Amino acid sequence: MTAMSGRMLRAFLATALVAVSWSTLVASGASAAPPVAAFHGGMVTNGPFPLSWCDELEGTAVVKSVVQLKLTETGAVQNAHTTMVFTATATGRSVEVSDAGLVRFSAVDNGDGTTTYSSKGAGVEDAFRILNGPVLRSANGRPLRSVGESDSTLIVDNATGEWISFEQSVHGPHPYDDGVDVCGPTLAYLRSA
Repeated sequence: MTAMSGRMLRAFLATALVAVSWSTLVASGASAAPPVAAFHGGMVTNGPFPLSWCDELEGTAVVKSVVQLKLTETGAVQNAHTTMVFTATATGRSVEVSDAGLVRFSAVDNGDGTTTYSSKGAGVEDAFRILNGPVLRSANGRPLRSVGESDSTLIVDNATGEWISFEQSVHGPHPYDDGVDVCGPTLAYLRSA
């Protein structure tokens, strides 16, 4: 798992959840009055499943998520908290990667067989910490976490569901954008005895 691939996976999962939910709502024929549907998912746990941390260290991961989603005819609001705990097989040490925040989504039918899904969110994304402990720090002493806002735009082919384009921008401190090595400190901790 590289840091960027994990970030892209979460962006995909969040956008896909809203895209499918919103499409289902629209397909149900609800269009006269602004329909509202609200979903509260209790704690959902996936795993343990095998994972390679930074493509270097084998172990297992468990992902826990709680999502609240409110859909309207024109968009959605999602409040979510996700935590992944990775445990290294060799040492038994664990790191936790968590994110939490509020994201507002909208969808616009482009009239050409595609739909544009836009999102604007704020919160904590990818806080790397020792399990039940402090946030890990980079070589320059900065915390390995991002806090701030993110905007994304996804264009999807309505017939096939294929992604035509995806763009994301992040505003605020973010270790990936500052060129900080996330794998170095996390691997050092996971490999220590």
